[in-house]
Amino acid sequence: MEPGPRTPPDSNRPRRAFAYAVVALLAVAGVALLRATRDLLPDALRPLIVEAAKRHALDAELVEAVVRAESRGVPDAVSRAGAIGLMQLTPATASDLARREVEPRELLDPRFNLDLGCLYLKRLLARYGDLRLALMAYNAGPGNVDRWRRQEPDPDRILEDHAFAETRGYVEKVMGYLG
Repeated sequence: MEPGPRTPPDSNRPRRAFAYAVVALLAVAGVALLRATRDLLPDALRPLIVEAAKRHALDAELVEAVVRAESRGVPDAVSRAGAIGLMQLTPATASDLARREVEPRELLDPRFNLDLGCLYLKRLLARYGDLRLALMAYNAGPGNVDRWRRQEPDPDRILEDHAFAETRGYVEKVMGYLG
């Protein structure tokens, strides 16, 4: 039996391979760009962050890092747990901080939310004397951090061995934003 006619080699194969490589490269670059820009805050927030940080004697970069981690700068963000606004405060925590009943809608005001969030962060820093512990408490609550500290005094060990996975990720994210 004689073989059928041979098909000529595909002269477009190298061009197609190059085109696929370019498309793949652009897709990877696009994903990287989205990841890099999704955590940027709107320029209008920076003066509010600086003002609130200064009022509470906090580093503005720290406050910005917390805002980025908590809400990505979305003033009307609401979590599954009911935390609201830029710094993701629950109405109960906000009410404790404000020493009055705080309505959830009030936490949508960026200035008010930043002011209470900075007050809370400042108190946690004073209470724990360690940025990582304060961030753990901001995310998981002071009661959890106090319990973890009774089991283990070293913040590194607490983070590794006791903190919730979400809390570990949160602390790493905020610390990463700080550089």
